[in-house]
Amino acid sequence: MTTAQQRLHHALDALARTARPGPVVDGCGHCYTDGQLAALSGPPDLVPDRLLHSVAAKGPDHWGDFPTLYRRLAPRILRQLTTGTLHVDGPLVAARLVAADWSGWQHAELVREVLDAWWSATLASHCANASEALETVAVATGAVTPWLAAWTEARTPTAERHLIRTVGDWLHSARLPDLRLGFYRELPVGPEVADWIAALPPHLLDEEHRYWLDLVYHRA
Repeated sequence: MTTAQQRLHHALDALARTARPGPVVDGCGHCYTDGQLAALSGPPDLVPDRLLHSVAAKGPDHWGDFPTLYRRLAPRILRQLTTGTLHVDGPLVAARLVAADWSGWQHAELVREVLDAWWSATLASHCANASEALETVAVATGAVTPWLAAWTEARTPTAERHLIRTVGDWLHSARLPDLRLGFYRELPVGPEVADWIAALPPHLLDEEHRYWLDLVYHRA
């Protein structure tokens, strides 16, 4: 286990220690049975994975008290998200965290530590999806610049491979001027990302990358 993975493991464990049974869950009777709603009211660790994944994706209009429910289940949702076992897109989870006002939770700093640790672990993992992880953490926090800065500062071969691949995808798809991140494309980041790419060390941008950057922005 790498240092980054250990940090993520510790962050997830710290967040998990905040999990508690909650009040009776008032939810959509068309989508969930009485038994499922009862399970959601009990210990979060006992909620079946399939039910957890459904709740992770459902919007606030399905619940009487969405923020409380999502806060209680967030430790398990984030553990599965960051370990690749959650069958829900990361950017959608980010949108749900924002809807649940996670930054106002009592243990919000533990959620932030999970996001920070996950980003570090992503940049250190050969098989991680850095593009999706970036969308998730950026949407959850409402900002992309700190995560891009951490990417540049990582300066490891693995992080650089992720960077080159993601930048290439952005440039070749000509999405940069209007680049928006998120499941609902709710976070506009085009200018910030373009400035970041233009300032990258020369060895991270080949001639083709610079050609596409100039073409997209009509630079001389």
